[in-house]
Amino acid sequence: MTTKRKFKMLSVNYTNQCIKNPRCSFCYLKKQELLDRLLDKPAFHQNYWDVPLKLLRDTEQIAIAYNGLGIMALKLWLTEAQNCKTIANITTNPKFLTPPVIALFKREKVKMVALSLDPEKCRVDFWIRKAKELRRKGLKVGANILMLDEVFKNIAKVLVRIFPFSDQIHLLRPKFYTTKIPLEDRRDLIFLLKQQHKNLFIDECFRWEFTGEPCGRGKDFLSINADGSTSLCSFDLAREGIKNLKKCPYI
Repeated sequence: MTTKRKFKMLSVNYTNQCIKNPRCSFCYLKKQELLDRLLDKPAFHQNYWDVPLKLLRDTEQIAIAYNGLGIMALKLWLTEAQNCKTIANITTNPKFLTPPVIALFKREKVKMVALSLDPEKCRVDFWIRKAKELRRKGLKVGANILMLDEVFKNIAKVLVRIFPFSDQIHLLRPKFYTTKIPLEDRRDLIFLLKQQHKNLFIDECFRWEFTGEPCGRGKDFLSINADGSTSLCSFDLAREGIKNLKKCPYI
């Protein structure tokens, strides 16, 4: 009899090791209180390895945020995921995809590589080029589109261009971000796009904002943060242990 896994998703976030310089303007680690916590290096080294490896066997999928460094660490997670029969997914900036990294993803049988798409990471032409490289290696490709206000203006055209090269497309609600576009306009546009494109999804934050459905984080999802702590999501460094949020503090 197979034991049911405790978590649907374990998210391992390498944000503090991101090699992009300067950081993206919307990066949540720019908040001083979060940066202060990352200064405790001994705690980081102890928890960052021990906690995720113990949780892998209780998790159906592991999602790793790869930010250009730590190839050996990345290989460790992927190898352990295979040993635990856990599905591995990668999220990354397309600019970090070198031939050795792509070869590693292929060798370690990564299920899907989700490429970030926003004006501060890459343009659509570059995104498509990297998506093609992944597909030539037999890897599935996802698109993570951060829906900044400037992105809303051209999102319909962008989706038409990237759709032939995407197995899944996720529209993400920026955190710690004040939008100038009315809620009704954003909701109507996104729901229309979902009708036009199969395999188009919205994240938990959009779902909460649009429908009022509470976020599922803390029930089926667990995040390993940049400092080795665990929390509901990667934006939750300062709020460990809270299981039921009545209002999202990040949107």
